[in-house]
Amino acid sequence: MSTSIVQIPFHSTSINAVMHEGKPFVSLRHMCESLGIDIESQRKKLNNKAWATAVLITATGSDGKTYPMTMIDRRTMTMWLATIDVNRIKEESRELLINFQNEAADVLDQHFSGAVAQAFDPASLSRLDILRMAMESETRVHQLESKIEADAGKVAYVDEHVDPKDVTLFRTVCRNLQINESDLRKALIYRRWIYVSNTYIMGGYTVKEYAAHHNFQAYFKVCKYHNKKTGSVTNRETLKVTPEGVAAITRFVEKLTKEYGSVRDALPHLEIKYNQRKGIAA
Repeated sequence: MSTSIVQIPFHSTSINAVMHEGKPFVSLRHMCESLGIDIESQRKKLNNKAWATAVLITATGSDGKTYPMTMIDRRTMTMWLATIDVNRIKEESRELLINFQNEAADVLDQHFSGAVAQAFDPASLSRLDILRMAMESETRVHQLESKIEADAGKVAYVDEHVDPKDVTLFRTVCRNLQINESDLRKALIYRRWIYVSNTYIMGGYTVKEYAAHHNFQAYFKVCKYHNKKTGSVTNRETLKVTPEGVAAITRFVEKLTKEYGSVRDALPHLEIKYNQRKGIAA
């Protein structure tokens, strides 16, 4: 069964949307094409975001044919648009991006307000339904309050030492930039952004810990290693990246790619310069 696409006029383009399970979803491909950005890279970005909701919906286009389309819900659309840097897209698309960021959610809500309101009609609820919903809500609130109180100490420790806000795992930065993690570590070592602070053997494998050189400490934060599957925290340390660091690493990767073709191709040149500096220092 397919769903008909609705084309909502929006400035110089349109928002292609459908109603799915009582909520409006928009076409990711159409928005990417309107902005002149690559859909595959954006799809990969969303696949790595815990907050993203993307579904494959078979929809009927204006030509009467059916197509499988990647659709994102309203919440995902607003958060995704906020991740796009206006300075990193074509100049002719920048005004449209700003309009999308400022107005798209409101336009979507305005168009589908009738359908959303119809999906849930409070007048259809009986007094028994209302009482049951109130009791369930009170029970959930009590459970959440108990959980918050029990975990308060653990949360405080994790926020401070393990998982502070606004930092990103190094491997996540590499995944988003679509580069090899080992290549980027070597490049940052050669450019003296980071260094190996500790090496030890664990389970038969050599484990390395990293720290940032003084001039680049604003880009990185050393955190305790947190195993999210078990919830355990160890004495191992891992280097995470701050928002400033993500921006700086992105610029660094772009520069190396422009000069040498890729980060990997740049490594021999960076290593030579690194060894020369070490020789002079010696």
